[in-house]
Amino acid sequence: MALEDAGRTRTAPASRWPRPRVTLGYELAAVAAWSAVIALTVTGAVHGLHPAAPATAPAGEVAHHHMPPAHPPPGAPGPGTAGFGSLAMWTLMCVAMMLPAALPALAHVGDNSLRRHRRRAMAGFAAVYLTVWTGYGALLLAAAPLWSRPPGHAVAAGALALAAAWQLTVHKRRALRDCHRSSPLPLSGPRAATGAVRFGLRHGGACLRSCWALMAVMAVAGGGAAMLAWMALLTGIVMAERFASGPGRVTRLAAGVLAAAAPAVALIPAAV
Repeated sequence: MALEDAGRTRTAPASRWPRPRVTLGYELAAVAAWSAVIALTVTGAVHGLHPAAPATAPAGEVAHHHMPPAHPPPGAPGPGTAGFGSLAMWTLMCVAMMLPAALPALAHVGDNSLRRHRRRAMAGFAAVYLTVWTGYGALLLAAAPLWSRPPGHAVAAGALALAAAWQLTVHKRRALRDCHRSSPLPLSGPRAATGAVRFGLRHGGACLRSCWALMAVMAVAGGGAAMLAWMALLTGIVMAERFASGPGRVTRLAAGVLAAAAPAVALIPAAV
C-alpha cells in the first residue's frame, strides 16, 4: 500500500497556473492610458482642456494652457486639429479614469459569455461604454466657449462646487445604485452580441449619470502637475464609490472633499 501511495504521489499531475483574469487586458489598457497621459503631460505635449485665458492676463497675451494664439506658428496645429487633439486626450483620460470602474461589469460579461465569443462580447461592451464617455467629452468641448471668458480658477471652483452638490442628491444615489447592477446576458446567437452592447450602453449611461459632474472638473482643469493631481483624486473617488461595500459613505466624504477644494481653488489659481 505504501508503494502504491508513493507511486500515486510520483504520478500526480503538476499543479496548473491560475487562470488569468478575464479583465487583465483591460486593466493593462488602463495602466497604459495612465502612462500615456503622464508622459504627454511631462513632455508638455498636453496643456489641459480648458480654453479660457485668465482675466488678469494683459491684452493680447494668453496663458499657454488656455487659448491658442491668434496666428499659430508654422507647423502648429490649427483649430480643428486642436479640437480633435483635445477629444483624443479626453478619451485617453476616460480610459485611464473610467475604464477601471467598469472592470466588474466587464468581468460579468466575460464570465457569462461562451469562451469563443468572450473577447467579442467584452470588446463590444467596452467600445459602447467608452463611446458614451467620448460623446460626453464632445459635448463639453462644444460648450467650452460658454466658460472661456471667466478666469480658469473661477470656472474650476464652480465645477468643484457643482460636483460636491451633485454628490449629495438622490439622483446621484440612484445612478450609483444602477452602476452596481448586472444584467442577464444571452450565451449564444446574435442576441449574445447585442446583449453585451445593450449592457454597455446601460452601464455607461448609469456611470455617466453618476460621475458627469466629477468628469466636468477635468474639462475645466489646466495642465501640468495640477491636472495629474486632479485626475488621481477624481479616479480615487470613482474607484472608491464603485468598489466600497458602503458607497453612500464614500459619496458623502467625497462631497466634503470637493466642497473644501472649491474655495481653495478660487483663492489659489495655481491649483488649476
